[in-house]
Amino acid sequence: MPEEFLLRVISPMGTAFEGRVRQATLPTPDGDITILARHMPIVAVLSEGEVRIPTDKGEVVIAVTGGFLDTDLDAATVLSDFAAEAQSIEVARVEAAKKRAEELLEEKKAKGEIALIERDLQRSLLQLKVADRYRRRKPQT
Repeated sequence: MPEEFLLRVISPMGTAFEGRVRQATLPTPDGDITILARHMPIVAVLSEGEVRIPTDKGEVVIAVTGGFLDTDLDAATVLSDFAAEAQSIEVARVEAAKKRAEELLEEKKAKGEIALIERDLQRSLLQLKVADRYRRRKPQT
């Protein structure tokens, strides 16, 4: 049986995933990387995208807005500003947040506010993209 390691995906909102896994694929600025048990210790910058974790119950997909990966021989930790499991993304709520952010951008708020609104818009777009991919890959029951 393949070796497992402890994987944690953490954001300020809480723990998006914690469990023993055989592998995980993560987005980096230079492309996706896959880590396995006993991976060489590394610290890597993550980019916006999907963390994909195959499990016995199916693939877990988590949207992240970047962050860092820290690994050692028997554990890996992802620290991100935002992390949401694809299965838990509420598309209607995210679409409403996207619409609000677009409306606020059109009102041309002060520079500091625009940066926050753009961040929220990017977060909404990422969640919609990940949720859509997850739903297309998931077998219909």
